[in-house]
Amino acid sequence: VVFAGGPFTDGLRGMEGERASADGDAAEVRPAVRAAAGTHVVLPGYYTPPDMGLLDHNTSDGRFLFLLPWLGHTLAGTTDVACPPSSSPRPPEDEVQWILNECGKYLSKDLRVRRSDVSSAWRGWRPLAVDPHAPPGAPASRDHVISEHPGTGVVFVAGGKWTTWREMAEEVVDRICEGR
Repeated sequence: VVFAGGPFTDGLRGMEGERASADGDAAEVRPAVRAAAGTHVVLPGYYTPPDMGLLDHNTSDGRFLFLLPWLGHTLAGTTDVACPPSSSPRPPEDEVQWILNECGKYLSKDLRVRRSDVSSAWRGWRPLAVDPHAPPGAPASRDHVISEHPGTGVVFVAGGKWTTWREMAEEVVDRICEGR
């Protein structure tokens, strides 16, 4: 069995720990994920040139902001904020407004950034990995971690990025095949 539950991985692992305790294989299930969410909005294509994007790492609150041309539109968003995971992708309105306000700093003063220009907005959760075998207080990572419950043999993968899913899957399969 492999748990690949994204920001919900620790919830799955908690159920595994309960079952292991009931079976007499009580091994502590320490947290392996710190959930964080990033907000993204889609704006009209005229907000960015078709061949150039922008990354600002010095925003009003210190997070990253990006504006990128995307399929004839502009994709704007920010990096993660620590928060509990949710199955709803609806972003908080204050996050959408923050992105619009930050974008306005880089656009022509003749172009007013309006909420009505947003054609879609969503919030995505990232499962920042924490090695459950690391000392308490160890930093979260944007890399991934693969671990196995010693009592049940259940393997889990947590963390990673949208761009590393194939690498993560390959490493999980390799890990399982090594144990056979």
